[in-house]
Amino acid sequence: MIFLTVADFLLKVPEYIRNQITDADDSILDDAELHATAIIQDAFFDKYDMNAEFMLTGTDRHKNLLRWMLNLALYFIYERIPSDQVPERIVKNYDDTMQEIKLIEQGKRNTSLTKLIREDTLRAETNFRWGSSEKRNNNPY
Repeated sequence: MIFLTVADFLLKVPEYIRNQITDADDSILDDAELHATAIIQDAFFDKYDMNAEFMLTGTDRHKNLLRWMLNLALYFIYERIPSDQVPERIVKNYDDTMQEIKLIEQGKRNTSLTKLIREDTLRAETNFRWGSSEKRNNNPY
């Protein structure tokens, strides 16, 4: 696991349930985390420094990012069992998370993730004036 820890999953699902769903195979958690990471990186790659965010550990991790990752990863883990056995809250959390991510991606909602700074977007100050006409002088004297 890169960003999430096994202990993070205990915030949402008791260990015995997680072990039942994954057959106590933590590689399934890794796979679910990779899928969740891909969704978030695809949504935010052009506006936020996701590499820096995913490198953070422990309490330094962005709380909303942690919640999104857990909600998405749990949804992917629960795909292993029949649909009628998946708790409604898992599906609702997934839907809410995807909606929130889309709103941020569209610029309709703010987040405090680390903004991406690109050198090609930095602009030097200039006195360049658009247009070819001479500057107007409205002073009659």
